[in-house]
Parts: sequence; structure tokens; C-alpha cells
Amino acid sequence: MISDYIKILEGAYITLYGSAFLPFRQRVYEELPYVISFAVPLPRAVVREIAAEGPTKTYFHHYRTCNSYIDHVSYRLTLAIRKAGYDALYVPASQSVSKDGFQGLFPHKTAAVLCGLGGIGMNGLLVTAKYGAAVRLGTVMTDMPVPQAEQIENPCRRCGCCVRACPSGALYGTAWKDKTPVQDILDVQLCSAYMKKTYREIGRGAVCGICMAACPVGAE
Repeated sequence: MISDYIKILEGAYITLYGSAFLPFRQRVYEELPYVISFAVPLPRAVVREIAAEGPTKTYFHHYRTCNSYIDHVSYRLTLAIRKAGYDALYVPASQSVSKDGFQGLFPHKTAAVLCGLGGIGMNGLLVTAKYGAAVRLGTVMTDMPVPQAEQIENPCRRCGCCVRACPSGALYGTAWKDKTPVQDILDVQLCSAYMKKTYREIGRGAVCGICMAACPVGAE
């Protein structure tokens, strides 16, 4: 089945993926102790446009399309795992389940780091060696035994480009270390409030992407 899930991902043109065993304290469901993570890069032209002009309606369209595609691939992977006799559940690409509106079912970034896709940048986003922070993430939890990926050295250069570029001042400039809480890196409420006020004509302020586009990793 391991080769089957790889075929599904690569058949969906996904080349950055990995899997891991979840520590007990990080499991959403005790009976689903394994996780598969994959990344889908955003178009470079769109990322460059954000860096030059700020968020655009084109970016918002690709953001939503990418999320929808991730959900499609994740659901297909979930069905394949269940057909093989195991259980699986995917985490929606972009959905909040908390009362404050800032937390999903399981952090995609946590899964991605455990699965060796990258590290957390000073922008609070996953940074990959090939694509920088310009990726969207998919996560599938399962009871199917999967290989344990090796975590990689954090590609974030700690250059502070994202911190300086952030128009809201929501980034503290904190370099991530293992178990660093997101609130030590980013003021989530300030970030969200700024987006909703400043970019309300673009998806009602649902996206910004400036700190993502400012990341120099993978842009060369």
C-alpha cells in the first residue's frame, strides 16, 4: 500500500511528500497514529506579483483552486487507504474548527515538519528548500503503517525579509525552534484583522501572502 499512496501523489503531479509516526500528544484521534503530508507549490508568477503589488484577485483564485485540489487529492488518498483495509481521515486544506477561527483540525505545518518537508520560518509558515514558503499543504491521518521520514534542517535563513515586509507588524522576528508556539512568532489576531480591513475587496480579506512572497528561499 505504501507504493500505492506514492503513485496517487505522484500521479497528481505532487513531488514533495513524506510520512511519519505521530507522537501520542499530537494525535487528534488515538486510533490514527500515522500521518502523510504533501505540498503543492503556488505559481511563481503569482508569488512574484504579490511581492511587487501585494495580494491580488488572481492570487485569491489560485489560493482557492489549490485548496480545492489538495482536498481532492487528500480524499482520493483516504479512499485508497480505506479500500486497502485501513482507516484514514484527511484534514481540510483550509478550515477552522476553533471558536476563535484560527485553528484547524490539525496543524498542516506540524505534519509537514514531522514528515521532512521543511521547517517553520520567521513568518510562521512552512518553508521548503525548493519552493520556499510558497506552498499549500495537505494532511492525511491514518492507521496504515508508513515510513518515518527524517526531519530536515530548517531551510529558513532567518534573514528577516518576511518580518520587514509584513505591513501589519504582526511578525515578531522570532526564529523557530522545536516546540516554539505560534504565538511567539506571529500575532494571529493582528494579522487577521489587518487582512480583513485592508484587503476586504479580495475574498473579503481572506488572504494576504506578502510575508510568504517575501521569502527568498527557493526563489533563485
